[in-house]
Amino acid sequence: MGITAFIIVLLIALFIGGIFFYGLKRRGPWGAFWVFLLVLFLASWAGRLWIAPAGPVFWGFGWLSVIFWVFIIALIIGLATPPERDRIVDYEPDTKTEITESDRGTAVVFGFFFWILMLVFIIAIIGGLLR
Repeated sequence: MGITAFIIVLLIALFIGGIFFYGLKRRGPWGAFWVFLLVLFLASWAGRLWIAPAGPVFWGFGWLSVIFWVFIIALIIGLATPPERDRIVDYEPDTKTEITESDRGTAVVFGFFFWILMLVFIIAIIGGLLR
């Protein structure tokens, strides 16, 4: 994959990630934009290597299949968690929030899911580059 395709894949991931993260308030289970962007970027890179190009081709790059793939991944991840609601929270510095065992378990599960997902995408990228 050339530098042009790399930049286009990054821009597609940024655009769709920005729409989901900031526009639709769908942040995924991790809640941070850079994590959501990393997942979308690796998914789009793997999709670029494995999915047959469809639609118009500009600069040797089939846009439609990659845009569709990233949109589907963002939709699945975005719908996996409820939207972040704007909450009015009174901040009191003396009040400590208790973290329950259930919260810790949820964090471990989402962390495990994240690293498995990263491993799958990296294996797909390496496999696509060696193909």
